[in-house]
Parts: sequence; structure tokens; C-alpha cells
Amino acid sequence: MVTATQPRTVCELKQMTPEEQYFYDVNGYLVVENAIEPDLLRRILEWTAPLEAEARERIERMGPGENREYIFEDILNTETRLVELVANPTIVPYLNEMIECPRLKSTWLTYKLKHGRTGAHSNHTPTRTCDYYHFNGRIYHNLFQVFYALDDIGPGEGALQVIPGSHKANFPLPENDAFVEKLCIEVHQPRGSALLFSHDCHHRSYNHSDKMRKTLIFTYCPGVIANSYGTDALYERLFEESPEHSWQKYLLRSPNGYRETYPCPVDNPWVRQGAPKNYSAGKK
Repeated sequence: MVTATQPRTVCELKQMTPEEQYFYDVNGYLVVENAIEPDLLRRILEWTAPLEAEARERIERMGPGENREYIFEDILNTETRLVELVANPTIVPYLNEMIECPRLKSTWLTYKLKHGRTGAHSNHTPTRTCDYYHFNGRIYHNLFQVFYALDDIGPGEGALQVIPGSHKANFPLPENDAFVEKLCIEVHQPRGSALLFSHDCHHRSYNHSDKMRKTLIFTYCPGVIANSYGTDALYERLFEESPEHSWQKYLLRSPNGYRETYPCPVDNPWVRQGAPKNYSAGKK
């Protein structure tokens, strides 16, 4: 499996490597190791410790047959200190390279105990090729997922299962559980890593172990697509508090189907090639 093993700043990673591009395009996912610096990960675990305790208590009260998973939706507005991950310098180059005019779409924190599961799904159908495509050397997404592992996720511990390459399938997936089982692979993650993947990739998860799976999820989309939760003003307060001309502020801008609502930080070294030098917010 191709991974990016060392934390790299945005300045150092202007483009994905040819190996990363090929692996991601063929498979629909990529694991980036050391995506969260150890000190930040330690602080995140401290901030979310009360939520983990609440999730465990709620899950343990569930009855037989219930899905033993608990999700804190829109976690960024609940625990605003997580704003440090919005423009994670290790991840921004991938956002910039694979999403046109990227912005943050949704965030949530999920805990899975034994028998916790997420059913199989994807955005992809053979007739919706616009959701993931390649054109003139660039990858384009309509929904890009970043799964941060807050602890090691090993075999049987609820790691995401994907069908590699299913994001570009030309035929519908047969409704045959045994067939799907043969195609799925588990994508294991070390603590602090990020799993990047296209939501068009067929995916699911199931925790067979006694260990709690802890995952922090940030999703990104083009600027024309609405938020998953709330209104267009979902991140308005965080946007106003973010530094001017920063990637954080740009990624927290409100969606608009007609024009950009905040200028892309074109003065930064990782900006998309060919961006107009005189770009300003509000231009058509």
C-alpha cells in the first residue's frame, strides 16, 4: 500500500507524488501517516475524552441487535478547538490538488464498540461519472473524505473496508453479499494517520473486536456544494474568527453555486497552478 510516511508542510508538498497519484486514481483511497502531529493528537484526545466517555456509556446501554456506534455530528461547532485540523498543512495539498475550489462540508466524531457498523454505500453509479473524474492531469471530486485515526485501527477493529477501484466502475455492484465480501479489503490505520478516499468508492465498516474504534471525520467538497448539516451559515462564526487570507478561512467559507464567497489564498506557495493573480472575492 502506498503511504505518505513523514509529516510534510504545505510548502514541501506542492503536488502529490506520481506514486500517490497513480495509487489513488486506481484504488480510490490513500493513507497518509503522521497526519496529526503528536502534540496536537494528545490535545485532541484530551478535548474529546468526555465525549468518548459519553459515547461508551450510551453504547453500553443499547439493546441486543442495535448498532453499537455513537456519532457526534457537526463536531467542529461542538469542540471548536478542532479548527486546527480544518486546514491541516499535511492534508491541504491533497485538497488543493483533487478538489476544485475546496471547502469544508461536514465534520463528525464516531465511536464504534464491538458489533458497531456502517452499512455499505457509495455515491457512485455508472451514470454519475461527474462525482469523480480525471481531466487534463487532475483529479476532481464532489465528495472527499478524511478519516483521522485517533488510535491504531488494526484487523477486525472497525477499519474502513473498501472495494478498490469501485469509484470508477462502469457497471452496478451486484446485490450478492458473498461476491462483495471477496472484493472488500480492510484499510488499517496507525494512530494519527489520515485515510483519504473518494465517497464514490464503495465502503463500509464493522468492528469485530473488543477495542473501541475512534475516528474523527472531515469531509470536503467543491465550493458550489451545500453543507451536510445546518444552513449555509454553519461555519460562519469560525469563518469570522479565522485569520485573513488563510487556508482555514477559505475552507470555512459559505457555499455558493454562482461564485466564490472568499478569495483563494493565491499568495500561498501551494496554490493551484493557473489561478488568476488578480483574483478577488465576488468576481464571476
